[in-house]
Amino acid sequence: MNMRWIYVVLAIALVAGLAGYYTYINLNDDIKNSPEQQKTGLSRNTRTITIGTDSYYAAKQLTEFQPLADYIALKLSDDETIYEGRVVVVKTVDNVTDLLKEKKIDLYIASPFTVYLVSKKSGAIIFLRGWRDGVPQYHSLFVVRNDSSIRTLQDFLGKTIAFQTPESSSGYLLPRAHFLEKGLNLSQSDGKNSVKYIFTEEEEENIVLWVIEGKADIAALSNLNFDKLVKSRKDELKIIDRTIDVPRLVVSYRSDIDPSLLERIRQVLLDMDKDPQISSFTTRTKKYDEISEEEINNISRLTNLLD
Repeated sequence: MNMRWIYVVLAIALVAGLAGYYTYINLNDDIKNSPEQQKTGLSRNTRTITIGTDSYYAAKQLTEFQPLADYIALKLSDDETIYEGRVVVVKTVDNVTDLLKEKKIDLYIASPFTVYLVSKKSGAIIFLRGWRDGVPQYHSLFVVRNDSSIRTLQDFLGKTIAFQTPESSSGYLLPRAHFLEKGLNLSQSDGKNSVKYIFTEEEEENIVLWVIEGKADIAALSNLNFDKLVKSRKDELKIIDRTIDVPRLVVSYRSDIDPSLLERIRQVLLDMDKDPQISSFTTRTKKYDEISEEEINNISRLTNLLD
């Protein structure tokens, strides 16, 4: 009886394997026999466009960028070449640096600080910014309770600030760079001459609760998340200071990418928001434009402070 079942399982596996094989062949035959191929009489080559991004919220990043990779691939495909879109979610800056050097990633899209750091290590070149949720830039705010004695940035010394996570741009990296630029020291220990910091590991909108409930004296969060707070919560807080504006997203490309292919990709991204199909995309970033020299210089200056 056992042998009979083994044979049955093997037979099913063989049939499934053959079915998969023929499905693959048929799909390729469909491509080769398409009207475009009948016109040219040639088989189309297949190439991959690969987007790399960071891994803090891996599932969200795939949902965000796979539609973009597919869209770029669709727009690049022609009678000679079929492009396929792929997304690689990396764990560390070193991971993405290695992949860029090994030509396994064509574009890298992430926060401005991460992209700039990777560009320094890999030679990748920043060239566009992304309008996430329709917004091109944002900044971080420093908020305290309305009844707090804190009035200026210098009053932060000896106090405790709540950050989001070590990877968060608006909830840590941008505020930290701002402090360093202003000459304020950050420490994870109490001290009169420094600002103690803690990580909440929560969504940015919830960080203000740490201030309202007295768990921290100051909270750092983006102006976008502050604007989302209900009026009653905002009325319990006051803004002490803010950082400069930085792009929501930055796009870079590997330095040895084919220039003609790069120009086509650039044009696809710049024209994307004019395409009626984009409105139905699940991606949060539906517009890309040129990044200014001033923005790149600001990112460079702040990132160097964080090194």
